[in-house]
Amino acid sequence: MSNHRTLTGLVAMAPLALALGCQALNTPIYFNGEVLEAQGNENPPVSNTLTLRFRNPTDRERQVLQEQRTSLGYDADVPWVARDKVHLQLSYRVTNLSDQDGTFNLLVDGASEFVAYDFKTVAMAIAEEDDELGTFFPLMTSRPHMLAAGASYSGFLREDDFAEAELDADALGRWNSTATFAGVLINRSDVNPVGMDLVPPRLVVPAFVQVMVNLQTDVPMRCEYVVRVRDDDDRLLHETGDTQFVPTPTQFTPPAPPP
Repeated sequence: MSNHRTLTGLVAMAPLALALGCQALNTPIYFNGEVLEAQGNENPPVSNTLTLRFRNPTDRERQVLQEQRTSLGYDADVPWVARDKVHLQLSYRVTNLSDQDGTFNLLVDGASEFVAYDFKTVAMAIAEEDDELGTFFPLMTSRPHMLAAGASYSGFLREDDFAEAELDADALGRWNSTATFAGVLINRSDVNPVGMDLVPPRLVVPAFVQVMVNLQTDVPMRCEYVVRVRDDDDRLLHETGDTQFVPTPTQFTPPAPPP
């Protein structure tokens, strides 16, 4: 199948996207997220979820996935939307809407076809009191930025940031790395592989099919963002009779803290 058919629910270009040359076999596709507006000091932060639209595999493609699972030798499904085939990057622009200097932080989570990770769910699970949130442990963060009154800041989370986040979420959700979940998130696996001892060495890591973006601010601000997808093997949903891939990932929840 060609990568040059009309695509459903996508935009070929977006104002926040970096200028990219056309690629003959893998032209990047951009998904625009909804605009986030925060008044400041919301807890939890304002957020929305962007669903990336992929097609269902054909019968032959399902058979190939099953054959690959058998060849890998461990008891887990091979993802249809895999990290080595689908590559994500998030570009964003945050604007300070107030007449005061302020600070913002973008907190980003995601869901693969197997595992959903949401730091707000985790924060409730580790809270010491029922009516409060515990520490936030997002998969990715822009880190706090000071922004002058009326000013804007543009940045991005790179493909390697998403690749690490996708591995972290899968390690926590499918491979029972719950005892050290904070260590999994804080450390890059190529530097300090804490919590990765149960992950199979030949693991095919699932890519995210949803991206959850949260805007944390102390004054009114707006965030616009777009997710770039490089789709190596034509997994995205097209307007040629394809049906949408709608997985039901399991929500990751860490063990409750001891009483």
